[in-house]
Amino acid sequence: MSSCDVTDFYDLSPTEFEEYCYNILKGYFEEKHFDNYTIEHDKKIKTHDGKYQIDIYASFEVGGCEFKTICECKRYKNPVNREKVVILHKKLDSIGAQKGILMTNSRFQSGAIQYAKSHGIALIQVTKRGLEHYSHSNGTESYDENDPFIYGEKQLPPYKAILVTDEKESECIVYPTKYIIKSIIKKMAQMIKEQYEIDIDFDT
Repeated sequence: MSSCDVTDFYDLSPTEFEEYCYNILKGYFEEKHFDNYTIEHDKKIKTHDGKYQIDIYASFEVGGCEFKTICECKRYKNPVNREKVVILHKKLDSIGAQKGILMTNSRFQSGAIQYAKSHGIALIQVTKRGLEHYSHSNGTESYDENDPFIYGEKQLPPYKAILVTDEKESECIVYPTKYIIKSIIKKMAQMIKEQYEIDIDFDT
């Protein structure tokens, strides 16, 4: 199922939600230009104390050293509790990964946030972006693909990912990435110039 066809997170199966989160993290890794990075969905890892299934596994190099990241994806109706973050932390220790990420469509309980901050675990909430359909006042759908402003809205991903906690003090949007937004704006500027003969510098 394409993410553009999704009207609610519960249109997605658990695996499809994991794949959606995978695409978010992949876009983030690509924008940061990490050296020799790899990212995998549904990774099986065997350790001294058992075998683990990891929703998303990524590794990259910094200064010649390999850093391993594991991510758990949770599609829940209720806020994520502290226990889920504790379980992820234990996986980090067993696998020897340097970074843990928990992604969910839900919110996080205060205990989960506090524990994550104490142990350097990133919590990311995937949320609905908002406007997806255009209608006339009589309720009939209207979409002119040649309208640069409607084009911009339609090209944006239907969801955004917010980093709730990590080393940062406040929330920040990590998806859509700056590269995605800039490419959309560049196309919009081109369409505006062609249709209205107006040059717009979106970099200012």
